[in-house]
Amino acid sequence: MRIIVIFKFFLYLFSLFIAFGNFFIFLIVFLMLNTPIIRKSIFGRLPTDSKELRKRNVIKYRETFEYLPGLLLDIFYPSSLESMSRTQSIKGVVLFAHGGGWISGYRRQPNNISWYRYLVSKGFIVATIDYERGYKAGIEKLIAELLQAVVFLENHLANKHGINEKVSLMGLSAGGHLALLAASRIPEKVKNVVAYYSPCDLLDIWTSTSIFARLAAATTLKRLPTRAKDMYERYSPINNITKNYPPTLLVHGLKDSVVPYISSVKMFKRLREKGLIAKLLLHPKGNHGFEFVLRDLKTVDIIEKTAQFLEGKLW
Repeated sequence: MRIIVIFKFFLYLFSLFIAFGNFFIFLIVFLMLNTPIIRKSIFGRLPTDSKELRKRNVIKYRETFEYLPGLLLDIFYPSSLESMSRTQSIKGVVLFAHGGGWISGYRRQPNNISWYRYLVSKGFIVATIDYERGYKAGIEKLIAELLQAVVFLENHLANKHGINEKVSLMGLSAGGHLALLAASRIPEKVKNVVAYYSPCDLLDIWTSTSIFARLAAATTLKRLPTRAKDMYERYSPINNITKNYPPTLLVHGLKDSVVPYISSVKMFKRLREKGLIAKLLLHPKGNHGFEFVLRDLKTVDIIEKTAQFLEGKLW
């Protein structure tokens, strides 16, 4: 009971902070940067992101658009725009949603760019978006923005470059949560979906030791689970699996202190129970954002298998 009172107090404070705009953003950034594992992941990079790869500047071929008023979308190509007619060399099209607890994050964060550089070097077209903050927009609008980005990307690639491929959805943490939910809305349009350390059951966040995760969820859903359990269930991917849900890869670290790994395990089991294609990769030493921190062979193997899965290869 005392915990509920404390969280109510924090939510009331958050409501006040929203009125002060910049101060609220400062508070969120301050909280994140003072969580060591989150700070390390934001400024980290993949172990595959070698000095040689960065020197090659493989993401220099880029287009930027305003896919919705005030929201930007980048498209990174594996070769110059002049040679885009050679579509046979493209491994796939990936639409990437950044993490940040729905209330923070940026499409061009160093860790995100590390993923774009890796995937583009492997032959993928990678698109990435900014979406509105959850404390302002709410969860339904964030999903709608990702869906709109899919439509925009499909139309642009088809009309300008003659590329007509299904889009793969990929996201980290909250971005993975949005990708999983978006895939349930338009399963016929999605080639496959990849979610790294994502809350597949939003109620699992409330078993986490992360204050940031709990505040982010409550702020985005505008409710505490004790008052609106049905809303948390409604926006949990495990409760939104359609009969034609696309092939899904779930990745999680067993040491995750922000989103419990059991969330991905439950999603994996639910997908398999329904006879759907699902893969689960667990890192025994991984915390939240582990692929940007750990440099071991297990991490490299997970990253490489992710690229293979996005290409459509089932290992």
